[in-house]
Amino acid sequence: MANPGDLVGRQVGRYAVVSHLASGGMAELYIARQESVGGFEKQVVLKILQPKYAKNARVVTMFLDEARLAAKLNHPAIVHVYDVADERGLKYIAMEYIHGETIADIVKRGLAVDRYLPLEHAIHIVSQTAAGLAYAHERKEADGKVVRIVHRDISPTNILVSYEGQTEIVDFGIARAQDELREEAGILPGKASYMSPEQVRGEGVDHRSDIFALGIILYELTLCQRLYRGPADAVMKRIVSERVQPPTAIRRDYPAALEQIVMRALEKRPDHRYQTAQKMHDDLEEFLNESGLRSGNRRVAIYMKELFAADAAGAGEERAGDEQEALDFDRRAPLSMRIEPAAEPDRERRAPQPPATGVAAARVSAPVVLSTSHAPLAEAAVRPEATPVVRRAGGRSRGSWIFVATFIVLAIGAMVFLTLR
Repeated sequence: MANPGDLVGRQVGRYAVVSHLASGGMAELYIARQESVGGFEKQVVLKILQPKYAKNARVVTMFLDEARLAAKLNHPAIVHVYDVADERGLKYIAMEYIHGETIADIVKRGLAVDRYLPLEHAIHIVSQTAAGLAYAHERKEADGKVVRIVHRDISPTNILVSYEGQTEIVDFGIARAQDELREEAGILPGKASYMSPEQVRGEGVDHRSDIFALGIILYELTLCQRLYRGPADAVMKRIVSERVQPPTAIRRDYPAALEQIVMRALEKRPDHRYQTAQKMHDDLEEFLNESGLRSGNRRVAIYMKELFAADAAGAGEERAGDEQEALDFDRRAPLSMRIEPAAEPDRERRAPQPPATGVAAARVSAPVVLSTSHAPLAEAAVRPEATPVVRRAGGRSRGSWIFVATFIVLAIGAMVFLTLR
Protein backbone atom coordinates (compact mmCIF):
# COMPACT_ATOMS: atom_id res chain seq x y z
CA MET A 1 0.00 0.00 0.00
CA ALA A 2 2.44 2.62 -1.23
CA ASN A 3 -0.36 5.13 -1.70
CA PRO A 4 -3.50 5.28 0.50
CA GLY A 5 -5.63 5.65 -2.61
CA ASP A 6 -4.42 2.31 -3.99
CA LEU A 7 -7.00 0.43 -1.94
CA VAL A 8 -9.99 2.33 -3.31
CA GLY A 9 -12.14 0.00 -5.39
CA ARG A 10 -10.52 -3.11 -3.95
CA GLN A 11 -11.90 -5.78 -1.63
CA VAL A 12 -10.52 -6.06 1.90
CA GLY A 13 -12.00 -9.12 3.53
CA ARG A 14 -15.77 -8.77 3.41
CA TYR A 15 -15.59 -5.07 2.61
CA ALA A 16 -15.43 -3.16 -0.65
CA VAL A 17 -13.36 0.01 -0.20
CA VAL A 18 -15.31 3.01 -1.51
CA SER A 19 -13.08 5.99 -0.70
CA HIS A 20 -10.16 7.17 1.40
CA LEU A 21 -11.43 9.12 4.41
CA ALA A 22 -8.37 10.34 6.33
CA SER A 23 -4.85 9.56 7.49
CA GLY A 24 -4.41 9.06 11.21
CA GLY A 25 -1.35 8.80 13.42
CA MET A 26 -0.79 5.11 12.72
CA ALA A 27 -3.60 4.06 10.39
CA GLU A 28 -5.44 4.94 7.21
CA LEU A 29 -9.22 5.38 7.36
CA TYR A 30 -11.50 4.31 4.53
CA ILE A 31 -15.22 4.30 3.91
CA ALA A 32 -16.19 0.80 2.85
CA ARG A 33 -19.32 -1.15 2.08
CA GLN A 34 -20.30 -4.58 3.31
CA GLU A 35 -22.63 -6.45 0.96
CA SER A 36 -24.45 -9.73 1.39
CA VAL A 37 -27.34 -11.79 0.05
CA GLY A 38 -30.78 -10.26 -0.44
CA GLY A 39 -29.42 -6.81 -1.21
CA PHE A 40 -27.99 -6.35 2.30
CA GLU A 41 -25.63 -3.41 2.41
CA LYS A 42 -23.91 -1.65 5.30
CA GLN A 43 -21.52 1.28 5.30
CA VAL A 44 -18.53 1.00 7.64
CA VAL A 45 -15.19 2.65 8.34
CA LEU A 46 -12.05 0.56 7.94
CA LYS A 47 -9.05 1.55 10.04
CA ILE A 48 -6.03 -0.14 8.46
CA LEU A 49 -2.60 -0.13 10.11
CA GLN A 50 0.00 1.65 8.03
CA PRO A 51 2.69 -0.72 6.65
CA LYS A 52 5.51 0.75 8.74
CA TYR A 53 3.59 -0.06 11.93
CA ALA A 54 2.21 -3.37 10.70
CA LYS A 55 5.78 -4.71 10.79
CA ASN A 56 6.00 -4.28 14.57
CA ALA A 57 4.79 -7.66 15.86
CA ARG A 58 4.26 -6.43 19.42
CA VAL A 59 2.17 -3.46 18.30
CA VAL A 60 0.13 -5.60 15.90
CA THR A 61 -0.66 -8.13 18.62
CA MET A 62 -1.69 -5.38 21.02
CA PHE A 63 -3.70 -3.61 18.32
CA LEU A 64 -5.68 -6.73 17.42
CA ASP A 65 -6.17 -7.91 21.02
CA GLU A 66 -7.39 -4.55 22.26
CA ALA A 67 -9.66 -4.11 19.24
CA ARG A 68 -11.22 -7.53 19.85
CA LEU A 69 -11.89 -6.50 23.43
CA ALA A 70 -13.40 -3.19 22.25
CA ALA A 71 -15.62 -5.14 19.85
CA LYS A 72 -17.44 -6.47 22.90
CA LEU A 73 -18.55 -2.97 23.87
CA ASN A 74 -22.15 -2.19 23.01
CA HIS A 75 -23.21 1.28 24.16
CA PRO A 76 -24.87 4.23 22.37
CA ALA A 77 -21.97 6.53 23.29
CA ILE A 78 -19.25 4.25 21.92
CA VAL A 79 -18.57 3.68 18.23
CA HIS A 80 -19.21 0.00 17.57
CA VAL A 81 -16.37 -2.21 16.39
CA TYR A 82 -17.78 -4.83 14.01
CA ASP A 83 -14.74 -6.76 12.93
CA VAL A 84 -11.02 -7.19 13.58
CA ALA A 85 -8.89 -9.10 11.10
CA ASP A 86 -5.59 -9.66 9.35
CA GLU A 87 -6.32 -10.00 5.63
CA ARG A 88 -3.27 -10.82 3.49
CA GLY A 89 -1.00 -8.64 5.58
CA LEU A 90 -3.55 -5.85 6.10
CA LYS A 91 -4.38 -5.44 9.79
CA TYR A 92 -7.66 -3.63 10.12
CA ILE A 93 -10.67 -2.78 12.27
CA ALA A 94 -14.15 -2.40 10.78
CA MET A 95 -16.10 0.21 12.72
CA GLU A 96 -19.48 1.90 12.72
CA TYR A 97 -19.72 4.82 10.31
CA ILE A 98 -20.87 7.97 12.10
CA HIS A 99 -22.21 10.88 10.09
CA GLY A 100 -21.08 13.66 12.38
CA GLU A 101 -18.28 15.95 13.54
CA THR A 102 -15.62 15.92 16.25
CA ILE A 103 -15.81 18.30 19.20
CA ALA A 104 -12.78 20.09 17.78
CA ASP A 105 -14.63 20.74 14.51
CA ILE A 106 -17.79 21.84 16.33
CA VAL A 107 -15.84 24.41 18.37
CA LYS A 108 -13.97 25.69 15.33
CA ARG A 109 -17.11 26.07 13.25
CA GLY A 110 -19.10 27.62 16.10
CA LEU A 111 -16.52 30.35 16.62
CA ALA A 112 -16.23 30.96 12.88
CA VAL A 113 -19.96 31.65 12.46
CA ASP A 114 -20.62 33.20 15.91
CA ARG A 115 -22.73 30.25 17.07
CA TYR A 116 -20.57 28.78 19.80
CA LEU A 117 -21.71 25.56 21.46
CA PRO A 118 -24.40 26.50 24.02
CA LEU A 119 -23.64 25.67 27.65
CA GLU A 120 -26.44 23.12 27.96
CA HIS A 121 -25.28 21.23 24.86
CA ALA A 122 -21.66 21.23 26.03
CA ILE A 123 -22.72 19.67 29.34
CA HIS A 124 -24.96 17.14 27.56
CA ILE A 125 -22.10 16.04 25.28
CA VAL A 126 -19.70 15.59 28.20
CA SER A 127 -22.39 13.78 30.18
CA GLN A 128 -22.98 11.31 27.34
CA THR A 129 -19.23 10.79 27.05
CA ALA A 130 -19.05 10.05 30.78
CA ALA A 131 -21.85 7.50 30.39
CA GLY A 132 -19.93 5.74 27.62
CA LEU A 133 -16.75 5.70 29.67
CA ALA A 134 -18.64 4.35 32.68
CA TYR A 135 -19.90 1.44 30.59
CA ALA A 136 -16.39 0.60 29.32
CA HIS A 137 -14.78 1.00 32.73
CA GLU A 138 -17.31 -1.32 34.39
CA ARG A 139 -17.63 -3.86 31.55
CA LYS A 140 -18.20 -7.39 32.88
CA GLU A 141 -17.40 -10.68 31.25
CA ALA A 142 -19.82 -13.60 31.19
CA ASP A 143 -18.32 -14.90 34.46
CA GLY A 144 -19.04 -11.56 36.18
CA LYS A 145 -15.43 -10.39 36.21
CA VAL A 146 -15.05 -6.64 35.68
CA VAL A 147 -12.83 -5.79 32.72
CA ARG A 148 -11.84 -2.15 33.08
CA ILE A 149 -11.28 -1.01 29.51
CA VAL A 150 -9.42 2.30 29.75
CA HIS A 151 -9.38 4.56 26.71
CA ARG A 152 -6.15 6.42 27.60
CA ASP A 153 -6.64 9.08 24.91
CA ILE A 154 -9.85 10.99 25.62
CA SER A 155 -9.51 14.22 23.61
CA PRO A 156 -11.61 16.53 21.39
CA THR A 157 -10.71 14.60 18.22
CA ASN A 158 -11.79 11.28 19.73
CA ILE A 159 -15.32 12.41 20.61
CA LEU A 160 -17.82 12.67 17.77
CA VAL A 161 -21.31 14.16 17.73
CA SER A 162 -23.59 12.77 15.05
CA TYR A 163 -26.12 14.82 13.10
CA GLU A 164 -28.76 12.91 15.08
CA GLY A 165 -27.36 14.48 18.25
CA GLN A 166 -25.70 11.36 19.68
CA THR A 167 -22.24 11.58 21.23
CA GLU A 168 -19.83 8.79 20.32
CA ILE A 169 -16.35 7.92 21.63
CA VAL A 170 -13.94 6.61 19.01
CA ASP A 171 -10.63 4.73 19.12
CA PHE A 172 -11.33 2.31 21.95
CA GLY A 173 -8.88 -0.51 21.29
CA ILE A 174 -6.23 1.49 19.46
CA ALA A 175 -4.99 3.92 22.12
CA ARG A 176 -2.84 1.33 23.86
CA ALA A 177 -1.07 0.42 20.63
CA GLN A 178 -0.50 4.12 19.93
CA ASP A 179 0.98 4.51 23.40
CA GLU A 180 3.33 1.59 22.75
CA LEU A 181 4.60 3.27 19.58
CA ARG A 182 5.13 6.57 21.37
CA GLU A 183 7.00 4.89 24.23
CA GLU A 184 9.27 3.05 21.80
CA ALA A 185 10.02 6.39 20.14
CA GLY A 186 10.80 7.95 23.54
CA ILE A 187 7.58 9.97 23.60
CA LEU A 188 5.13 9.90 26.49
CA PRO A 189 1.78 8.36 25.55
CA GLY A 190 -1.36 10.44 25.10
CA LYS A 191 -1.91 13.99 23.85
CA ALA A 192 0.00 16.32 26.16
CA SER A 193 -2.82 18.80 26.75
CA TYR A 194 -5.25 16.06 27.84
CA MET A 195 -3.02 13.83 29.93
CA SER A 196 -3.56 13.09 33.60
CA PRO A 197 -0.81 13.80 36.18
CA GLU A 198 -0.17 10.08 36.66
CA GLN A 199 0.08 9.62 32.89
CA VAL A 200 2.67 12.40 32.70
CA ARG A 201 4.71 10.78 35.48
CA GLY A 202 4.65 7.45 33.66
CA GLU A 203 2.81 5.71 36.47
CA GLY A 204 0.15 3.05 36.15
CA VAL A 205 -2.97 4.44 34.48
CA ASP A 206 -6.48 3.34 35.39
CA HIS A 207 -9.99 4.50 34.52
CA ARG A 208 -9.61 7.68 36.58
CA SER A 209 -7.13 9.00 34.03
CA ASP A 210 -9.97 9.10 31.48
CA ILE A 211 -12.04 11.10 34.00
CA PHE A 212 -9.29 13.71 34.35
CA ALA A 213 -9.06 14.11 30.56
CA LEU A 214 -12.84 14.50 30.35
CA GLY A 215 -12.65 17.14 33.09
CA ILE A 216 -10.24 19.14 30.93
CA ILE A 217 -12.69 19.00 28.02
CA LEU A 218 -15.58 20.08 30.26
CA TYR A 219 -13.49 23.00 31.58
CA GLU A 220 -12.55 24.16 28.08
CA LEU A 221 -15.98 23.79 26.49
CA THR A 222 -17.82 25.68 29.23
CA LEU A 223 -15.25 28.48 29.51
CA CYS A 224 -14.32 28.71 25.83
CA GLN A 225 -10.73 28.75 26.95
CA ARG A 226 -7.85 26.27 26.87
CA LEU A 227 -6.69 24.87 30.21
CA TYR A 228 -3.23 23.69 29.14
CA ARG A 229 -1.56 25.20 26.11
CA GLY A 230 2.02 25.55 24.96
CA PRO A 231 5.06 23.34 24.33
CA ALA A 232 4.52 19.73 25.44
CA ASP A 233 7.24 19.80 28.12
CA ALA A 234 5.85 22.98 29.69
CA VAL A 235 2.28 21.68 29.54
CA MET A 236 3.20 18.42 31.28
CA LYS A 237 4.97 20.27 34.07
CA ARG A 238 1.88 22.42 34.60
CA ILE A 239 -0.40 19.38 34.67
CA VAL A 240 1.63 17.85 37.49
CA SER A 241 2.40 20.90 39.62
CA GLU A 242 0.15 23.85 38.74
CA ARG A 243 -3.10 24.40 40.58
CA VAL A 244 -6.10 24.57 38.27
CA GLN A 245 -7.66 28.03 38.24
CA PRO A 246 -11.34 27.72 39.29
CA PRO A 247 -13.82 28.68 36.56
CA THR A 248 -15.33 31.42 38.75
CA ALA A 249 -11.95 33.14 38.81
CA ILE A 250 -12.31 33.51 35.04
CA ARG A 251 -16.08 34.07 34.78
CA ARG A 252 -17.78 35.40 37.89
CA ASP A 253 -21.18 34.21 36.64
CA TYR A 254 -20.01 30.60 36.24
CA PRO A 255 -22.44 28.31 38.13
CA ALA A 256 -20.99 27.20 41.46
CA ALA A 257 -22.52 23.72 41.20
CA LEU A 258 -20.93 23.17 37.79
CA GLU A 259 -17.60 24.42 39.09
CA GLN A 260 -17.66 21.76 41.80
CA ILE A 261 -18.06 19.05 39.16
CA VAL A 262 -15.23 20.46 37.04
CA MET A 263 -12.82 20.83 39.94
CA ARG A 264 -13.55 17.37 41.31
CA ALA A 265 -12.81 15.80 37.93
CA LEU A 266 -9.53 17.77 37.78
CA GLU A 267 -8.14 16.72 41.16
CA LYS A 268 -4.42 15.96 40.84
CA ARG A 269 -4.60 12.86 43.02
CA PRO A 270 -6.74 10.05 41.56
CA ASP A 271 -8.10 9.19 45.03
CA HIS A 272 -9.58 12.70 45.32
CA ARG A 273 -11.07 12.63 41.84
CA TYR A 274 -14.40 11.15 40.76
CA GLN A 275 -13.97 7.44 41.38
CA THR A 276 -16.36 6.52 38.59
CA ALA A 277 -17.40 8.16 35.34
CA GLN A 278 -20.97 7.19 36.21
CA LYS A 279 -20.93 9.51 39.23
CA MET A 280 -19.68 12.36 37.06
CA HIS A 281 -22.46 11.64 34.55
CA ASP A 282 -25.07 11.64 37.34
CA ASP A 283 -23.85 14.98 38.73
CA LEU A 284 -23.93 16.61 35.29
CA GLU A 285 -27.47 15.38 34.65
CA GLU A 286 -28.57 16.63 38.06
CA PHE A 287 -27.05 20.04 37.33
CA LEU A 288 -28.94 20.27 34.03
CA ASN A 289 -32.21 19.36 35.74
CA GLU A 290 -31.82 21.72 38.70
CA SER A 291 -30.62 24.68 36.61
CA GLY A 292 -33.48 24.35 34.15
CA LEU A 293 -31.14 24.07 31.16
CA ARG A 294 -32.65 22.05 28.32
CA SER A 295 -30.64 19.83 26.02
CA GLY A 296 -30.87 16.34 24.59
CA ASN A 297 -30.23 14.55 21.33
CA ARG A 298 -33.07 16.29 19.50
CA ARG A 299 -31.91 19.78 20.43
CA VAL A 300 -28.26 18.95 19.74
CA ALA A 301 -29.25 17.54 16.33
CA ILE A 302 -31.00 20.80 15.44
CA TYR A 303 -27.95 22.80 16.50
CA MET A 304 -25.61 20.54 14.51
CA LYS A 305 -27.64 20.73 11.31
CA GLU A 306 -27.92 24.51 11.53
CA LEU A 307 -24.24 24.93 12.44
CA PHE A 308 -22.95 22.83 9.54
CA ALA A 309 -25.52 23.91 6.98
CA ALA A 310 -24.03 24.44 3.52
CA ASP A 311 -24.41 28.21 3.75
CA ALA A 312 -23.37 28.57 7.41
CA ALA A 313 -19.73 29.24 6.55
CA GLY A 314 -17.35 29.49 3.66
CA ALA A 315 -16.69 26.44 1.56
CA GLY A 316 -13.46 24.50 1.89
CA GLU A 317 -13.11 24.98 5.65
CA GLU A 318 -10.57 22.53 7.05
CA ARG A 319 -11.58 19.91 9.57
CA ALA A 320 -9.54 19.21 12.68
CA GLY A 321 -7.23 16.23 12.28
CA ASP A 322 -4.29 14.75 14.17
CA GLU A 323 -2.30 17.88 13.45
CA GLN A 324 -4.93 19.86 15.38
CA GLU A 325 -5.70 17.65 18.34
CA ALA A 326 -6.85 20.30 20.77
CA LEU A 327 -9.67 22.79 20.91
CA ASP A 328 -8.92 26.01 19.05
CA PHE A 329 -10.18 29.12 20.81
CA ASP A 330 -8.71 31.84 18.62
CA ARG A 331 -11.69 34.11 19.26
CA ARG A 332 -13.59 35.05 22.37
CA ALA A 333 -16.89 33.36 22.99
CA PRO A 334 -19.82 35.33 21.54
CA LEU A 335 -22.72 36.61 23.63
CA SER A 336 -24.62 33.33 23.20
CA MET A 337 -22.08 31.69 25.52
CA ARG A 338 -23.17 33.82 28.49
CA ILE A 339 -24.28 31.72 31.41
CA GLU A 340 -27.71 32.84 32.56
CA PRO A 341 -29.78 31.48 35.45
CA ALA A 342 -32.86 29.47 34.55
CA ALA A 343 -36.18 31.31 34.56
CA GLU A 344 -38.40 30.75 37.58
CA PRO A 345 -41.12 28.15 36.98
CA ASP A 346 -43.98 30.55 37.72
CA ARG A 347 -42.59 33.05 35.24
CA GLU A 348 -42.45 30.40 32.54
CA ARG A 349 -46.16 29.71 33.02
CA ARG A 350 -47.23 33.34 32.69
CA ALA A 351 -49.02 34.45 29.53
CA PRO A 352 -46.72 36.21 27.06
CA GLN A 353 -46.63 39.98 27.46
CA PRO A 354 -47.16 42.32 24.51
CA PRO A 355 -44.00 43.87 23.12
CA ALA A 356 -42.93 47.14 24.69
CA THR A 357 -42.59 50.34 22.72
CA GLY A 358 -39.97 53.04 22.55
CA VAL A 359 -36.57 52.55 24.14
CA ALA A 360 -37.79 49.78 26.43
CA ALA A 361 -38.46 47.51 23.45
CA ALA A 362 -34.77 47.56 22.54
CA ARG A 363 -33.57 45.93 25.76
CA VAL A 364 -31.50 42.75 25.26
CA SER A 365 -32.22 39.48 27.02
CA ALA A 366 -28.65 39.06 28.27
CA PRO A 367 -28.26 40.18 31.90
CA VAL A 368 -26.51 43.49 32.48
CA VAL A 369 -24.86 44.18 35.81
CA LEU A 370 -25.22 47.81 36.89
CA SER A 371 -23.48 49.52 39.78
CA THR A 372 -25.79 51.19 42.29
CA SER A 373 -24.48 54.63 41.43
CA HIS A 374 -25.76 54.23 37.86
CA ALA A 375 -29.08 52.60 38.67
CA PRO A 376 -31.17 55.78 38.30
CA LEU A 377 -29.64 56.43 34.91
CA ALA A 378 -30.50 52.90 33.85
CA GLU A 379 -34.12 53.31 34.92
CA ALA A 380 -34.39 56.56 32.97
CA ALA A 381 -32.87 54.96 29.90
CA VAL A 382 -35.54 52.27 29.66
CA ARG A 383 -38.53 54.53 30.48
CA PRO A 384 -40.76 55.04 27.41
CA GLU A 385 -40.49 58.59 26.08
CA ALA A 386 -44.27 59.03 25.92
CA THR A 387 -44.75 58.28 29.60
CA PRO A 388 -45.85 61.50 31.39
CA VAL A 389 -44.06 62.53 34.54
CA VAL A 390 -46.51 63.18 37.39
CA ARG A 391 -45.34 64.97 40.53
CA ARG A 392 -46.87 63.64 43.71
CA ALA A 393 -48.08 65.71 46.64
CA GLY A 394 -45.31 64.17 48.68
CA GLY A 395 -42.96 66.63 47.07
CA ARG A 396 -44.15 69.60 49.20
CA SER A 397 -41.86 71.00 51.83
CA ARG A 398 -42.18 70.11 55.48
CA GLY A 399 -42.80 73.75 56.45
CA SER A 400 -45.96 73.91 54.31
CA TRP A 401 -47.47 70.98 56.15
CA ILE A 402 -46.71 72.57 59.55
CA PHE A 403 -48.41 75.81 58.50
CA VAL A 404 -51.54 74.01 57.31
CA ALA A 405 -51.75 71.94 60.51
CA THR A 406 -51.38 75.05 62.70
CA PHE A 407 -54.14 76.86 60.79
CA ILE A 408 -56.53 73.92 61.22
CA VAL A 409 -55.86 73.70 64.99
CA LEU A 410 -56.47 77.46 65.46
CA ALA A 411 -59.70 77.27 63.42
CA ILE A 412 -61.02 74.41 65.55
CA GLY A 413 -60.07 76.27 68.76
CA ALA A 414 -61.92 79.40 67.62
CA MET A 415 -65.08 77.40 66.84
CA VAL A 416 -65.01 75.76 70.28
CA PHE A 417 -64.54 79.15 72.00
CA LEU A 418 -67.46 80.70 70.14
CA THR A 419 -69.71 77.73 70.93
CA LEU A 420 -69.02 77.84 74.70
CA ARG A 421 -69.53 81.55 74.81
